[in-house]
Amino acid sequence: MRFTVAFFFLIQLSGSAFCFQRVATQNLFDLGNAAFENKQWKEAQTYLDQWLQTNPADQEAYWIRGQAFQNQGILDRALSDFSSLLTLNPLNAEAHFERGRVRYQLKQYEEAMVDFENFLKTPPGETTRILFKISSGDNAVSGVTTAQTSSQEDAYYHLGLCSIALEEYDFALLYLDEAILLNSKQADFHAEKGRALARLGDNVPAIESYETALQLDPDHLPAKQGLALVKTGGDTVLLEQLDQVISDSAGNSQTYKQRGFYRMNHDDYPGAIEDFTVAITMDSGDSESFFYRGMIHSRQKSWAKAEEDYSVAVGIEPENPEYFLARGQARYVSQNLEAALADFTVTVSLDPEHASGYYHRGITHQRMGKLRDACADLLKAKELGMEAAEIAWQKVCN
Repeated sequence: MRFTVAFFFLIQLSGSAFCFQRVATQNLFDLGNAAFENKQWKEAQTYLDQWLQTNPADQEAYWIRGQAFQNQGILDRALSDFSSLLTLNPLNAEAHFERGRVRYQLKQYEEAMVDFENFLKTPPGETTRILFKISSGDNAVSGVTTAQTSSQEDAYYHLGLCSIALEEYDFALLYLDEAILLNSKQADFHAEKGRALARLGDNVPAIESYETALQLDPDHLPAKQGLALVKTGGDTVLLEQLDQVISDSAGNSQTYKQRGFYRMNHDDYPGAIEDFTVAITMDSGDSESFFYRGMIHSRQKSWAKAEEDYSVAVGIEPENPEYFLARGQARYVSQNLEAALADFTVTVSLDPEHASGYYHRGITHQRMGKLRDACADLLKAKELGMEAAEIAWQKVCN
């Protein structure tokens, strides 16, 4: 009888121990999840390490631990977890997206593109999961980040980033245009489009894209850096790439134009004129090459040559107010005031908010003795925020 009772209690004790172990094990997942939500990445990983030892098929645990590794910068382990999750469930769209982000950071660009393309093909699941922000680690690149859940525009944006990294700039523009079409209010999209355009040598549209990014986010650092680089012709790395392409006899008109722009902004005027002249020989319909060569002639005070190049640019692109402004300035310093006045008038007709156009028309009127017209133009330029116009208005009109 005593043996029977003892055996009964032993069974109860074993059952209690089993239940306790199951509860304790279950608590490991809950503790890991709670730590993750509190952004305690290491603690979350440690709890989930133990949980997955006894639950190796738990998709949610791989998902959470993968992001915990990701946010600690342990990218190879994050890649392993997202790959394990996709082995268990190949239709997990978010896992494709996150693995693509990890592969991008590991510079596995082609593999990352496959993941982002698979994400776009996979029907999204119902989720409220948070994807925490990740910095790319390169302050010349916009943040590799999503807001709440991954979306189509984010995938196209990342495909654009990968294409830029692979130096496939035309493809990058296609992807980034898709992202902008889906969400035109994201500064990152416009900044990266600017970067792709700058790499192709399309400086004017690159500047426009960077400026759009800064209108959306005035503190956007990559856009500020990109805009500064475009306005100075790029960096030394870009120059080395252009030199190599040209030395390999693979350069086209854009290559020469881009190198000419760099040289122009680094005071190598003879080299810049040489490059723009080659670019014009290769493509006589590119107004920018004439415009930039005209700018160099202006800096060298060769006003007649400058006016000649500006006139060709105007003939190719007669809707560009900057071309008329530049030609008007060359004519103004050459004492051809009537022709300069006509150019400045066209400038403000094409762009009624062009402060510099009003300012230059104003000082031209003043030079011609037309003070009433001069003061009206200088006042308009002053109202548009031009400091030089305010100084001139005070001097001439007040």
